[in-house]
Order: sequence, then structure tokens, then C-alpha cells
Amino acid sequence: MKPFGVSGSLFKIFIIFAVIIFAGSVPSFLFAETIEFQNVTDEEQVPDVRETVKVQAVEYEGEFQNAPDVEEVAPAEADSPEAVEESVVDAKKEFEETGGYVVPDVVAPDPEILRLTAEGIMYYRGKGVQKDYKKAEALFLKAAELGGAAARYTLGYMYHVGQGVPQDLSRAMEYYKAAAEDDYSLPQYSYAHMLYYGQGLEEDPAEAAQWYLKAAGQEDSLPVHYYSIGVMYDNGEGFSRDLEKAAQWYEKAAEENYGQAQHNLADMFYNGDGVPQDHQEALKWYRRAEVQGFVQSQFSIGMLYFNGEGGLPRDYEKAIEWYKKAAKEDFPPALYCLGYMCERGFGCKPNSSEALQWYQKAADAGDGKSMYRIAMMYLNGSMGMEKDAQKALEMCKEAIDNGSSEAAFGLGVMYENGEGSIPRDLGKAVELYRQSADAGYFKAISRLGVLYDNGLGVDRDLPEAAKWHEKAAMKGSSYSQNRFAGMCYNGIGIKRDFAKAFKWYETAAKNGNVNAQYSLSLLYFNGHGVSRDDIQAYAWMMLVAVQGEEIASRQREIVKSRMTSQQLTEAEKLFNRLYQEVLL
Repeated sequence: MKPFGVSGSLFKIFIIFAVIIFAGSVPSFLFAETIEFQNVTDEEQVPDVRETVKVQAVEYEGEFQNAPDVEEVAPAEADSPEAVEESVVDAKKEFEETGGYVVPDVVAPDPEILRLTAEGIMYYRGKGVQKDYKKAEALFLKAAELGGAAARYTLGYMYHVGQGVPQDLSRAMEYYKAAAEDDYSLPQYSYAHMLYYGQGLEEDPAEAAQWYLKAAGQEDSLPVHYYSIGVMYDNGEGFSRDLEKAAQWYEKAAEENYGQAQHNLADMFYNGDGVPQDHQEALKWYRRAEVQGFVQSQFSIGMLYFNGEGGLPRDYEKAIEWYKKAAKEDFPPALYCLGYMCERGFGCKPNSSEALQWYQKAADAGDGKSMYRIAMMYLNGSMGMEKDAQKALEMCKEAIDNGSSEAAFGLGVMYENGEGSIPRDLGKAVELYRQSADAGYFKAISRLGVLYDNGLGVDRDLPEAAKWHEKAAMKGSSYSQNRFAGMCYNGIGIKRDFAKAFKWYETAAKNGNVNAQYSLSLLYFNGHGVSRDDIQAYAWMMLVAVQGEEIASRQREIVKSRMTSQQLTEAEKLFNRLYQEVLL
């Protein structure tokens, strides 16, 4: 047992009291509740406080009866041989009497602290007396002055949320810290929370991280404590970003059935962040979180069915089932996907009216993506909507205000083209493209590359164009992958680099860009950026030719003239594989 002023066992009892009291009123810490006992009834969990104190007092007599009375042992001189010999004899005797167990040096709990805290709990909860926060506070203050950790923690909570007292974050911080220094998980976690969010003083993620770790290291730590450290590593706050450690902490909380940690861990397995990518493992954790009602996981299972991942067959009807489960909770992504499925006829017959209903419901729930989709209906007069450029403009602006980077791009296109009643304004278009690009939307990033390429709305700047095209290429834009490859090949706005050109032509070609496919075949034919390979050159030219490009048909004959029959056979096999992988 650790040396402390109030027994660890009793502290935990009072913390359980406090947790039961606070159930349903504690704010979310790092998006998660700390309450573990909220479904336990008073009768099951909390005996009468006065009886508890009486029983505990009896237990503590037994617990501390073997503790040596240190005040009766006179200290010997440090350099006295007699004292050393006597100490050795005493230690040997104690070792023999206790059967090898060395009694720890502990301090018996202060009965007055126990009494004051127990009475404070009675008035706090209204257990056997009229509920009275003022009397509870006065009793807790007296216990806190004597060193009562449970009283300090409870006072911290009262001042934190303003329960029965005026809210005072500075005082809450003081009491939490005092209780935290007594080495208990709940006040340590609460103190870390205030440091993290800057409540009562400036934000201090680094200090918060250390207290989160202390809380997680206690015997009475809760899964939310592990989850919180995972969040810190995941976001790179307080610690250097480390997805592997984030996954480890999430898993520790997930194993103890903490739903949000289970969902986050599933996401990491899905994306291969900090763990090997494993869609089946992702599905396992999504299912465990879903059982607890996590709507995000219900939606994610729907996405797995939609894409045919995680060992699940592609099944649009199953996807719709899961989207509808999440839609019952008005989860905007699920509402949007149901609209998309109805519009396109995936897993159901196309139904514009029903699709619009789902989009509108998602928009009403604050989904910017759905707002933008409705804006495009107004712009184009589609899905039964009357064409209305002004309404489209208003909806786009609303979508942008609700975080839609796609809408910022779409509105930029409207200003660039001067659509409907919107006047052409390239400067405004560039501004909107930048806003969308800053949010990571790849089409906006690519479009900025085009504008700098051609000097539209900005001064022509080929190095700047190359920079934007490379960013868009890494985001998956096949247009920018092909354009950046060409800039690398010809040394436009960037140093000439055949190897880099080959890399991006190949990427764009596999993403279906026919121009990149033809350029890739020529690189193989000429041995630029890659070893010359007529089999690869011929197969890629065949792929381009079947898409109707005559130049590839003519070039293919030139390659064929220098190939053996065995090489042609290999090229035919490669073409069949590419056709399946790239075109189908």
C-alpha cells in the first residue's frame, strides 16, 4: 500500500460516490464521457454513508495493526556500530515474525477526514438529509484543508461545472491538482483535461499529456484514460505524432469495450495508419463499436458493403440497410449516401424525388456536401428542380459556410465561367479555388495549376503551376499526374527528370488517363526513365488503340517490327491483364 493521508480504498469508495452523483452531468472529455457507473442503482452501489464509515473504521484497524509505531523507535547515531548491529537483529526478527513479509511504512487514515467527507457526501447527494450544496461545500473544504483527496476532487468538480457554487475554473484547477498529486486517476485526468482545453489557465498540451499518462498508469484507471492518450498521439498534441502508439492506446481502451476507441482503431486498420492495413480487422472493430450504438461505425459498415471490402461482398442493398440504421440518428454522411444511392439506382430503382428528400434531410442536418449537391440541381435544372442560378449561388455559399470544400470549388467554377446571372470574375474564382485547395480538395488544387499554367486570373508562373500540379497529383488527380509528368519530362517549371516523369505517367496511366498511357508506352519504347521494354510498350499501345487513338495503332506496328513471336505472345497476355485492371 502506498503512503498517503487517506486510504486508497476509501478514496476509491468516495470517488465511486462522486461518479454516481455526477452521472449524466459530466462534460465530455476529448469527446468521451468518463462515467463508468451511470447505470448502477444507488442501492447496488452506495450503502448508507454512516454505516460505510463504521465498517471502514473496523477494516482499517486490521489493516494497520501491524504497522510499526515509528515514533517509539529512537533514531540511532549514523556512525554507531551498536546501532547498526541492533538494526540488523531487529530486521531479522521482523522478517521471521512476518514470514518474510515486510510491512510497508504507511500512515493510518485520519478519522476526521473520513467523517467530514462522508457527511459532505450525505449533504451533496441528499442521502438521509436534505440536499444542501452549501453545507456539503463547507464540509469538503474542512476535509480538504486536512489533506482529504476525495474532498479536493469533489470540490474541483463543483467549481468546474458550477454545481452548488459559482463556477470558478481557477479554484477547480487548484483542487484537481491537489488531489492529482495524491496519485489518483480521476483527479489526474480532470486536471489534464483542464490543461488540455486551457480551462483556468492557458492551454498546455505537453503538461496535459504527462498527467494523462499518470492517470492511465493507475490501478483504477478507466478506458477513457487510455483513449485520451491515443487521441494525443493521433493528433500530435503534447507528444510527437506517433500513429503506432496511438493505435496501441486505442487498442488498450478498445479491449475494455470503449466504443469510440473501437471505432478509431477500426479506422486505423481501414486506412493502414499505425497498423498494417487490414479491412477485415477494421470490420471486426466497427462491429464491436456498432453494437454499442456508434452511428459512425454503422455508416462505415455500410461503406464496406458498398465497396466490397473487409471480406464482405459488394452488396448495395446491404449498404442501404446500414446507411438507414445510421440515418435514424440523422447522421449526415449516411443521409447523403442514401440520396446518392437513390439518384444513381444503386441497390434500388433510380428515384429522383426520394433522392432529393434524402439530400434535403442531410442539408437540414448541416451537411455542406448535400447543400452543394442541391445547388448544382438549381444550377443545371436537374432532379426536377427549376433552373435558378441565384438560388444555386445562395446554396453554394451556405454549403461553404458548412465546411464544403467541394462547394468552394464549384462556386469558383461558376465565377470562372460566368454561369447564369453570375458575372465572370477570375479573381474571385482564384480566391475560392485557394479556399478549397487549403481544405485539401484535389480538383481545386489541380485547377490552380491550370490557372498558373495559362495565366488566368494570375500571372503566368510555370514553377508555381508545377508545384500545384504535383500537389494535386499526390491527391489523386489523373489530369495533374499526367501534366506534372509532362513538365518533368520536358523540364517545364521544374528540372528535367525522366525517372520522375515515368513514375507519374505510370500512375496516371493506371488511373485511366489515355494520354498518359500513350506517353508511358513511348517511354518504354525509347527507354526514357525506365529500361527499354518492347513488351510493355506494345501492350500499352494496344490499350490506347482499343480506345480509338489511331496514332497508337500506327506506333504499335513500328514496335511490332522489332519483336519476336514470343515477345508478342507475352505482350498479348500483358494487354489482357491491363485491359481488366485499367479499363474494366
